[in-house]
Amino acid sequence: MASIRTFIAFDTPDHIRNEMKILQDELKKSRADVKWEPIDKFHATIKFLGNIEEALLPKVLSTCEQSLTTCSSFGIAYQSLGCFPNKKNPRVIWIGCDNPDGKLLQIKNTLDKALFPLGFEIEDRPFHPHITLGRIKIPKGFSDLLPMLENLTFHRYEAVIEEIIVLKSILKPEGSSYSIIKTIRL
Repeated sequence: MASIRTFIAFDTPDHIRNEMKILQDELKKSRADVKWEPIDKFHATIKFLGNIEEALLPKVLSTCEQSLTTCSSFGIAYQSLGCFPNKKNPRVIWIGCDNPDGKLLQIKNTLDKALFPLGFEIEDRPFHPHITLGRIKIPKGFSDLLPMLENLTFHRYEAVIEEIIVLKSILKPEGSSYSIIKTIRL
């Protein structure tokens, strides 16, 4: 039976995506060996579900929708340029997503609890919502990139998130492509 690689996320407003792209273009000038994400992938993952059997997908979607019926829209501040694990040894370059009132974490925890009985594990690591700008497999050409990571900043932009999206990821040799399976209004 076919499986679908799936994750739950929230999208980034276009005007903020464009600001992220400007910062990403500045980082690209370093010519470091980074796989830069295209602007249409600037979303924040809430929960990665992995490969789901096609027959289970309707149950997963209805569980997500039902579990979020009491959740409301929430504010996000897109701010700060960061790296995993850190700026001295970057593997992922990102823009942070801050939600001071805790509604986003509440949504994540609600989804974790609702999906656990369907076989989806609850992650042990802390939840750190972010927009991935680029991924680094081999630290090559970093002499210009590392100082840029230390000195560039991403100014704070605020938005209200009114929907959660469930996305399908299709892996291809040139990279993955995403399409929305379901949109859940908050």
